Order: sequence, then C-alpha cells, then structure tokens
Amino acid sequence: MYDYEWDRLKTWLDQYGAIEEHVTSPHEITRLDLSSHALKNLPDNFGLLTKLSVLNLANNKLTTLPASMKNLSVLSNLDIRRNLFEALPDFLGSTSLRSLNASGNKISDIAVLLTCKELRVLDMSANVLKELGAVFEVKNELRTLNMSNNFLKDISHLLPVLGNVQRLNLNTNLIGELPDTVSGLVSLEEIEITDNNLQTVDEAFFALNVKKVNFTANKLTSLHLHGLSSLEALTLDENPLEEFAMSDDFAPCLKELSCESCGLQEFLLPPSKILENLCYSSNKISEIPSEIGLCTKLIQLDIDENKITELPESLANLLNLNTLYILGNPLNEHAKKVISILDPEICDLNMKSGITIENAKEEDLKEMAGLLGILFAIESDFEIDFDKQYAGLKQLYEADGSDLLVAKHENQVVGMLTMQRLISSAEGSFIGQLEDLVVREDYRVMGVGSRLINKMRALAYEYGYKRIQLAADVNNDNALKFYTRRGLKRTHLSIYHFHL
Repeated sequence: MYDYEWDRLKTWLDQYGAIEEHVTSPHEITRLDLSSHALKNLPDNFGLLTKLSVLNLANNKLTTLPASMKNLSVLSNLDIRRNLFEALPDFLGSTSLRSLNASGNKISDIAVLLTCKELRVLDMSANVLKELGAVFEVKNELRTLNMSNNFLKDISHLLPVLGNVQRLNLNTNLIGELPDTVSGLVSLEEIEITDNNLQTVDEAFFALNVKKVNFTANKLTSLHLHGLSSLEALTLDENPLEEFAMSDDFAPCLKELSCESCGLQEFLLPPSKILENLCYSSNKISEIPSEIGLCTKLIQLDIDENKITELPESLANLLNLNTLYILGNPLNEHAKKVISILDPEICDLNMKSGITIENAKEEDLKEMAGLLGILFAIESDFEIDFDKQYAGLKQLYEADGSDLLVAKHENQVVGMLTMQRLISSAEGSFIGQLEDLVVREDYRVMGVGSRLINKMRALAYEYGYKRIQLAADVNNDNALKFYTRRGLKRTHLSIYHFHL
C-alpha cells in the first residue's frame, strides 16, 4: 500500500518537474518548489514527504492543504503567498516551522500561530486581518514580522509579545496610535508604519534602541523628537506637522532624516555629527541656518520646492556633499554664487522644468532601446543592435521582479534606468541589480541621473532588498565618479562573462 501511494505521489510530482528522476523514496525529498502551477489542491498522500523542510506553494489557487501534512514534522520553511486561503492550515503547529510567508491571501484567522513555537519569520501582509488576539505566546521566537496591508486598528495587545522582533512592518493599516505598550519592543531595530492613521506616538517609543523608523503618510500634527539613541534613519514624509521640535539629545547616531511634504516653515537641524542625507523638500521653509556648515559628513541635501531666497555661505564648507536638490526656490544671486563655490555639478539648479521620473510604459521601449545605443557606444563590452536591445527591454518589461524607470521631458524619454531582482546567497535575501543608466547628452548635469538612482533606491528599500549593485565600465571615468559621489562604493570584484 505504501509503495502504491508513493508511486502515485511521485507521478504527480513528476508532472510538475518538482523532483529529479533519480529520486526513489519520499525520504530523499527535503525541498520542493511547486509555485506558479495554478494548483487548486495537493494530493491527500502529500504527508509521505516526512523529510520535507522547505516547501514553496506560492502563486497557486489553493484554499486548503491536506490533513496528512501534519506528518511533516521537520518542515521549517513554508511559502503559500498569493493563494486563496481564508485561514492558516491547522497542521502548522505539528511542524518545526521557522519561516512562513502567507502574504496575498484572504486570511482573517491566524489563531493556529499560537502553537507554532519556533516561528522566527512571518509575513501576513496583504490579507484581511482586522484584529489580533492572543496569536503569539509571550515567549516566542519571532524576529521578523510583516503585517502590512491589512485592516488593523489596535496593536496595543500585539506589541508586548514582540520582545524578540527586530523588524516590524505595519504599513497600510488603520492604526491610529503607537501606544505605551511599544515599550515591549526591546529588540526592535526597524519599524515601518507608513500609510496609516497614526496621530500619536507614546513617550515610551523614544526610549527604544530602534535604528530605522518610517512614519510616512500618517496624520502626525505634533512631534517632539528626543532620545532614540541608536536611531540611524527617520522618515516622516507626508505628515501635516504643525508642531515640530528636536531636543539636543535626539539621535546622536542619525545618518538620514526625511521630512518631505510636511508643511514645515522652519528648517530644524538634527544634532547628529554624522548626518549624511537630509531632506526637507516640498515644505514652506524660507531660511537655511548657518549651522548647516557643521554637517561636514552630509552627502545629499534636498531642499527643493520651498521658499528659500538666500543660502548661508557656510554651505560651501560641505566638502562631502554629492547631491544638492534646490529647484523650485526663488534663489537670489548671492545664493547662486554660494552654489557655484560649492560645486555647480552637484546641483540640479540647471535642470529643465517639467522633467518627470516615472515607470516606463510599453510604448516607451523603442525610445529606451535607442538610448541604450548611446550607452553601448562608450562601453566596449557591448554592441549596438536596436532589435536585440528592444527585445531585451520587452522581456525585462514583462518579467516579474523588474523595474524600468524613465525620465521624460515634453513626452520624450531623455533618461532611463532598470533594476532586476536577484537572490544573493551572501545576503540571504533579495538584492537589486541596476543596469542601463543613461541620460541623453543634452540633459546631463541637470540631476536626471541622480533622480533616477534615488527613485530606484527608494523602490529597493520599499521591496526590502538588502542592497543594490551595478557594474560599470572601468574606463568610463565620468560614470565611476558619478556613482561614487552618489553613495555607491566600489568593490574588489571583477566581472567575467562567457557568451553562449
């Protein structure tokens, strides 16, 4: 009977190319990838695979899993994202589950997680969760938790049991406050609560050792920044901040601060001595304090779309500044002189108005293929072939895990950049591979390339990529300087390829 059931299961697995021909026993199978096959169910005898530790069932049409899977006691990694589940399978508590990705389903019930004692990584994003009761034991092993894109309002009972969580994503919910129970997040390193209804942040939050915080697109009207002694990056974009203050003890390790589109009238300078990126774009600021000259580590400063007429001469002391965004300000001649002393090539002051950075459309691909001809004309490793370049871009455009950005002026493509998702064994996660950065010659030294890279970097951050990387022609000195000045660091690796 056992042999008969195994033969049936093996035949089923073979039709999806999930196992090698030499497999003769279910005990030889430790990993299975059954993703993207439009599966509506799994065989009832799936539980024969008792040695299975990694199972990928993503991108199918599953609503349930067979009860026999309770026999998969060593199952540690399960991916059921983008299916049709309404509740998590009951058998999960019988496994050794350490990583579960159940994003993109219709799940409203996750009570079974209370029995998953070893779970460390959990992704429940893009489901229909409205409230979370006692779904985790007080002493649990969770390190990474993603609850984004649900309908959560009250997280006060969730936070106290997340004492081991290092990365917490609560983006796109209905959360109105960060309560005093946030004090329970004693191991927290990164927290994202973007696109919520957040109006208040309890004082307990400022005693945390968190390193990265993103509160973009909430309803914060009053915020007094203090404490957060380990904070390295803070994003407050798109909050209607009517009262905004910083204490001298705020974030001494801060490297990045962004307050875009917050309605601010005053430029507050963080006390950190190692600040590298500062953004106050699209506010109502009219004056830049002379103390800006003390930020000698500053690499990028974005103050475009404000009401600035004058710039302090101390700005010229920022010798590490690589990028200055200052368009949309009524600058006087003295301010322009300060920029010229600083370095006019790092500034987008000369950018033509009306240039937009946007996702490429299919009708843009031919213009983009033409731009690649400009790029390949100076890179000896590649040859110009419009048909090949167009075919490659079309495949890239249609592929999952790829992004194509274009810079447009007067409905013409004047610049472009692409990124592909890769898996890095070194990082143990996804990274972004940047390619095809090119700007039309008559649009260079206008900040177009910088904006393309910054937009793509923001996308990579949003996707959770661990790093972005690119290859550059060793003989293209201008490109090498451009990348270095925009925060990309040269590695010790050389690239080799073999044409097939």
